[in-house]
Amino acid sequence: MKARTKKISIPVFWIPVFILALTSGCENYLDREPLSDYLSSNFYNNEGAIRQGANGVYQRLKMDHASSSSIPLSVLWDMYTPFGIERADNSSIGVGNVDLRSNFTIEQTWSIVYTSIARCNTVLDGAAPFYDQLNDNAKIYLAEIRTLRAHFYIQLVSLFGDIPYFPTGVTAEQLRSVERTPWNEVVDLIIADLDAAAEVLPWTALEWGRVDKSVALGLKSRIALYAGSWAKFGYGRDGATDDAKAEVYFRQAEAAAKRVMDESGRNLAADFNDLFTRAGQLKADAKSETMLFMMFSDFGSKSTHYLSLGEQVRMIGQSGRFPTQQLVDTYEMANGKRIDEPGSGYDPKKPFVDRDPRLKYSIYTHHDTIIGNTGSNKQKFLMEVYKPQTKAWDAEGNEREVDNKDYAGAVAQYGYVQSGVGFAWKKYNHFDDEASATPTYNILIMRYAEILLNYAEAKIELGEMDATVANAIDQVRSRVGMPGILTVDPSRNGNQAKMRQIVRRERKVEFSRESLHFFDMRRWRIGDLQNAEPTYGYPLASGVNAAQGIYPDGYEQATPDMVPSYGPAGSERDLNDVASYQAYASKLRVRDRDRMWDDKLYLWPIPQTERNKAPWLTQNAGYGE
Repeated sequence: MKARTKKISIPVFWIPVFILALTSGCENYLDREPLSDYLSSNFYNNEGAIRQGANGVYQRLKMDHASSSSIPLSVLWDMYTPFGIERADNSSIGVGNVDLRSNFTIEQTWSIVYTSIARCNTVLDGAAPFYDQLNDNAKIYLAEIRTLRAHFYIQLVSLFGDIPYFPTGVTAEQLRSVERTPWNEVVDLIIADLDAAAEVLPWTALEWGRVDKSVALGLKSRIALYAGSWAKFGYGRDGATDDAKAEVYFRQAEAAAKRVMDESGRNLAADFNDLFTRAGQLKADAKSETMLFMMFSDFGSKSTHYLSLGEQVRMIGQSGRFPTQQLVDTYEMANGKRIDEPGSGYDPKKPFVDRDPRLKYSIYTHHDTIIGNTGSNKQKFLMEVYKPQTKAWDAEGNEREVDNKDYAGAVAQYGYVQSGVGFAWKKYNHFDDEASATPTYNILIMRYAEILLNYAEAKIELGEMDATVANAIDQVRSRVGMPGILTVDPSRNGNQAKMRQIVRRERKVEFSRESLHFFDMRRWRIGDLQNAEPTYGYPLASGVNAAQGIYPDGYEQATPDMVPSYGPAGSERDLNDVASYQAYASKLRVRDRDRMWDDKLYLWPIPQTERNKAPWLTQNAGYGE
């Protein structure tokens, strides 16, 4: 594959970004950052100082764009796919609105991640002259920083393609003549960095929440899997393919994942739900599964975030992000069959009955019971799509009728009925053990389930579909009581297309809302399939008569033909489980009618603010010159 090396000068915007990482600081345990006077006083020559520098790097995992109580930008990425939507109709990055003149999300991401890398380099450079004199713990902290730097670079190369790669801090002179490194070279540098870090890191971290060997190897399996897909299926708008290089990357992904599986002692949590609540995350088996995460509680000073604040129903708070029908219809029936398959038992009138339990663990659907917790007031009520009133229960279990703020009223226009498509996020948003507006649960970046599915996918792409592949997938499924993949369909055995289909399906439903599908959609190059239709949702109800208090239930009016199509057998739509609703679209709630796809969207553009300051900076294909 021909490398695309572009000689550029780095925009002046980056210089303050790198300086910022050297000069800012605050007092909290995890929040402390290296201070500028440390750089001229050989500060990073001992364990305590290096540990403090590492803590500042951990803070950067939060991808924070405002304050320590804000929303990490990375948690929005799955809202930029057809599996998630933001409140405003037809305006999101997810529907193809990438405005080069004013897209602040892209600009912020660029700035935040490069600032994080600069902070890593500050500590690594400061400690380099003293490395041979340092004790083992100090060297472990430095390996943690190298691992986190690799994580930041994985995000950049996945989002923007060819990027400037800085293995050390840079001077203003270097910034004026740095090259943009081709993506495959960046990947190789990331893998080398993770290999070096893994040699130093122990299998058991010095403290819970810190990086260990399994995290370094897990990130290696992730980026190698991504790179294998990019090489095999194409990268960017007009990406070339290279089967030989793809095989190299898939073997690296498989080997790294296998080491974690065989040597780390990690395992899956017994209860899927424990992974997404503060109380559950503190259980030993949940800690075993969670590998890399944004730490908000029980490591240093506690802090809160606003992830749940924008994902509540209007009955209890604010709402701004919602799941979609396309995601809901990716979940199998409890018997392991897709909802359109003969014998699945799917009923359009009762579409949420007898489904993969992860559907109800991840998404609130019509007539689910929701617990809303403001801290001072805990409410229990029924999710109601079709009526201006709904049922609620007090602490003693007494039932009463209350106004349904998600259906009618001053704020209903922002709720899941009028702004969304009838669903709300449940994953992370249980609200039973802490207040929904000030949660302290940790936000996951990587967990052991991904390792199992990374291993399985890499082996499938290598054409090596032995018993270990089905076993790895079945471990993830059996946790929630789903049947084995070969039990459901023996013809999958040895069939690469069908095995690819099931491992992709598992990634979609296991990791929904965890910011992985944004990258999976891009590397599998299914953006055109997933974005071919508007966003659909609940069945529209006919016969509504508000004057007479008649509010029919749209699901009760659903007809047998209201089952999505997944295309002809063996088609790309079929093998990627992408539902189509065109046959009965007029009967459904619809939004994002202007949803579109252009292959340029497989990469984000270099922020226009950068190019305004440095017009010579080249742009990614499809975004103009």
